[in-house]
Amino acid sequence: MISPTILAAALAAALWTPSAAAGDATVTVKTDVKYQTILGWGASASRVAVPDALRDDLLDAAVNDLGLTRLRLEPPRRDWEDPFNDDADPNHINWSAFKTDALDDQVRRWILPFKQRVEANGDPFNLYVSPSFFRGGSTGDIPPWMLQNPAEYAEWAIAVLTHLRKAHHLVADYYCICNEAGNGNAFTPQVVGRMIKALGPRLRAEGFPTRIEFPESISAAVAWSYIQALKDDADVWRYVGVVTYHLYGKNDDRPKIRDFAAARGLPTGQTEFMGTTVNNLYEDLTEGGVSYWEHYGLGGPWRGNGSYFYTDLNQTSFSRYVQYWNFRQIMHYVRPGAVRVEAASDDAAVRALAFTRGGKMTVVLLRTTPPWEPRAVTIRGLPPGAYGVCRASGNAAYQELGTQTVADAGALSLTLPSGSVTTLYPHPGTNQPPTATDWRATPNYLTSPASAVTLSASATDPEKDPLAYAWSVTSQPAGTTAALAAADAATTAVRGLSAVGDYVFTLTVADPTHKVTRQVRLTVFPDNQPPAIVDLHNRIPVTVVLPTTQTELRGGGLDLEGDKLTLAWTVVSQPPGATAVLETPNEGKCKVTGMTVAGDYVFKLEVRDPTHTVSKNLTVKVYPAKADAPGKPGG
Repeated sequence: MISPTILAAALAAALWTPSAAAGDATVTVKTDVKYQTILGWGASASRVAVPDALRDDLLDAAVNDLGLTRLRLEPPRRDWEDPFNDDADPNHINWSAFKTDALDDQVRRWILPFKQRVEANGDPFNLYVSPSFFRGGSTGDIPPWMLQNPAEYAEWAIAVLTHLRKAHHLVADYYCICNEAGNGNAFTPQVVGRMIKALGPRLRAEGFPTRIEFPESISAAVAWSYIQALKDDADVWRYVGVVTYHLYGKNDDRPKIRDFAAARGLPTGQTEFMGTTVNNLYEDLTEGGVSYWEHYGLGGPWRGNGSYFYTDLNQTSFSRYVQYWNFRQIMHYVRPGAVRVEAASDDAAVRALAFTRGGKMTVVLLRTTPPWEPRAVTIRGLPPGAYGVCRASGNAAYQELGTQTVADAGALSLTLPSGSVTTLYPHPGTNQPPTATDWRATPNYLTSPASAVTLSASATDPEKDPLAYAWSVTSQPAGTTAALAAADAATTAVRGLSAVGDYVFTLTVADPTHKVTRQVRLTVFPDNQPPAIVDLHNRIPVTVVLPTTQTELRGGGLDLEGDKLTLAWTVVSQPPGATAVLETPNEGKCKVTGMTVAGDYVFKLEVRDPTHTVSKNLTVKVYPAKADAPGKPGG
């Protein structure tokens, strides 16, 4: 039987097969052919649904491991301004009409800690504000008084930016007039143009360096149509700082957007697609010439919601998006300030990216398109020096492959397996710490009387140093004595979790020079747990103003054990004389009609599993018609 150590050494040696056979690929790097400068890797910080106990772990993974530096802030419009204008003067902000609690909570819990981590790494933090105005979405339509008066829109935007500056010392780098303008909202190119020309001068007058992010459209095709509609309006472009698009639809126009922006000295960005792959990232970098790139949200409880991280139902651990490790092969190593340079491949099955920063070079090789045979590749044009090499294959965690020295000839040969992303990165010359790639408990929660789990971990080391693993019990319920079967192994059984409550285990991974630690949290529950109510809100319309008398209630549930759930809506209270009717009271989407009287309507959502019933109330305010609302003049 071959020992694991000998087998690993043999596999590592095989990765450095020299390029010799006819048809092998060559990638030629030319540093004198320069493209865009990378400015940031981003995520949306709106509606991050992650327990406080996981917040630090998730932020550390997002910033320190993946390498994110940029956040999108979508003002919580439900909780920001009354549905009526604050007052009749668009140059005067009546702060009593604005509610800041939801925004403040979002900033304190996510944006400021994210920013602190980015800056601690020596990277520039980037923030942009991007409100949505979906007619059929959870945000709700833009109010007529704001749509019809660009000065009122400018006042609304300035109120958001001013509060961020005064309350949190945050100054947004960019402001987007409307997230996905033209997608289910009133923001035609002409509307967006009028808003930019109203907001731009106001930004300068108020002392904001903030520039406009435009057009932030649903696809590159739609973005190009907005660009074309306003291309000759100099009073728009004087305020634009970045040209952006999303990937939901046709995206053949990315090169046109890239070249148009470059001609005006503007960077480009791809800023949302919930199903992104590393192939999208490659295409956006090359065809779109993007300096900013984003997947979507930081974190949430649903695997289909486009987040980089998903909260496990146990509320004590999280999982990564399926393409996380492929993204990391670029984002972690290519830092803001890096310039993309030419990396020409003579084989279409090998796609290459190269970046320079501070005289150092990073090269990324993608074997993520057919045909699927492995490829031997020689990279030419490399600056001499020490390099680390790492690889992600499929959806598995990345692996370090050791260090290589490039001599004066500037060439290096290696073999690329199918479905892999390989990164050649500058090695600092001193021994580097290992990276923990997984740490978990299986199962990830217990229900009494179960009292045993398996702890497991994996890690990789840049220099391929031998790694030692150690587990310890950091905290446990009083009177409990958790016993580790093999405390000095990567995997160990743990027994004796006999008391209900929370347990914390600490993992230490060490090479001969460094130690890194991670924590595994585990809860032992006394019995079957009740479901959790999630996503409770109303929409379509979000804001109900008479004579509108209906809306749609939304809500759902998640269950730790995967039990079958049933839902039930009821009317708790309503204004005298109202006759609210629930049309589908046993569905997550429930239309309610008959809200004919202004006031508060309180609805209850019950979620049941076979053992438990939980409930939450949802209050929907129906506002009187504008003419009947005292003290709320239009603008």
